[in-house]
Amino acid sequence: MDRDRLFEKLDIESPEEFRFYENFDALIEEEEHIEEELIKEVLSHADAELLSDHVDSFFESFLGNIPDDETELYIIVDSFKRNISALVPEEMNDEDVSELAKDIYKFRNWYAIEHNAKDEKNGEELSVRDARYEIAAARLLGDEVSIDFGRAITSGPDSYGIRISELAAIEG
Repeated sequence: MDRDRLFEKLDIESPEEFRFYENFDALIEEEEHIEEELIKEVLSHADAELLSDHVDSFFESFLGNIPDDETELYIIVDSFKRNISALVPEEMNDEDVSELAKDIYKFRNWYAIEHNAKDEKNGEELSVRDARYEIAAARLLGDEVSIDFGRAITSGPDSYGIRISELAAIEG
């Protein structure tokens, strides 16, 4: 995806306008591939406090809708949340923005791009994003849905660890 198309999808004309939850949500939910450098450009002028709130809101909503029997998926999504949240300090420098863009890029690939979930009823392979919405729709309609997140679980973050900076914040 090129810069103009991304900005159109995010409903912004410049990175300075990337400040609303809807902008962040559109970035995460976009099903087309977005280069890490474009993500970095979008985040380059983001207000750290607002961005932190958007990250928390997105992941809390996601975590709150994971089926109770999907403990491993919950742990992986929570790990993504912790890693991304730890990269949004009060004041972001270029290195912080680069690391944040890298983690958002990884999350987006895992969440919206890769087909690493499977609808067990019809055998269709889905992204975690699409599986998440299938589950939500089934709940609303009172239908049954069975999603296998096995590949999503094995392809998640390399570890369940948290960053040293996050440990310092917890200790502080």
